[in-house]
Amino acid sequence: MGKLGTIILLNNTLEYIERNLDTALNIDDISKVACSSRYHFQRVFHALTGFTVTQYIKNRRLTLAAEELVATDKRVIDIALKYGYESPEAFTKAFKRLHGISPSALKKLNGKIKAFPKLSFQISIKGEFEIIYTIVEKEAFKVFGAEFATTRVDDAAYREIPKFISKIFEDGTHDRINEILGNPKGTLLNGFHYGFEEDGTRKYIMGAEQFEKYIPDEFTILEVPKLTWAVFEGNGAVPNNLIIHDIWRRIYSEWFPSSGFEQVKGPCIEKNFWDDKNPGEYKCEVWIPVKIKSINL
Repeated sequence: MGKLGTIILLNNTLEYIERNLDTALNIDDISKVACSSRYHFQRVFHALTGFTVTQYIKNRRLTLAAEELVATDKRVIDIALKYGYESPEAFTKAFKRLHGISPSALKKLNGKIKAFPKLSFQISIKGEFEIIYTIVEKEAFKVFGAEFATTRVDDAAYREIPKFISKIFEDGTHDRINEILGNPKGTLLNGFHYGFEEDGTRKYIMGAEQFEKYIPDEFTILEVPKLTWAVFEGNGAVPNNLIIHDIWRRIYSEWFPSSGFEQVKGPCIEKNFWDDKNPGEYKCEVWIPVKIKSINL
């Protein structure tokens, strides 16, 4: 069905969510509407919107709840129950976090509502640059390195992880990993994103594959099973974070919607290399574990 078909399915999924905001929504059922696995749908939705599925549903429910509070005579407790909150306290806490005012105060003062509109997906045809990738089968392997757990769900890849990488460069951890590997100081290491949670947080290791060497306890070891990977290439001048972020964006906005693959559970890998032929430039790869879609979108 291609990219257009995928966009139609995603919009149908948003309509399904919208029709059922006052009922118990299940991510497995939502993913079926998108003709996708639960894991793949959550990764794509987060990458395209910046919100997890759970966040989006919560914000839409709280927006509709606010509209009902100011436009009807319904009690706060009745609206809280309608949108899935088991207690007024839980509803009030979530409501204040989004709207900056309690439900009772909004109803009494007719205050301002912070609306979170319904999303829609639109097809964008660019194609000014080709996406270069290969499909690779790789046996199980282990990696080791310095681990970091993100706490934010919205901008971890743009703020928390780069700050962590800067920290391990400054405190010598990056050099210690290279020493274990027998690499010169400053050799670029790889990044491993894993442990993805439904709230959008994840774990991250800056390190490399383990080659049966002694690994000090300060480092984390991650076992990666045998997987099939889509490997995407990029290159350009420093700062490299802008290049690799663009690759991530294009994978989810252009490649997945038009390919016959979907993402499966497993770590995503960022590999970085200095370009020996062009000083000041570098090459990178993004590895994503995939499988052939069970349904051709």
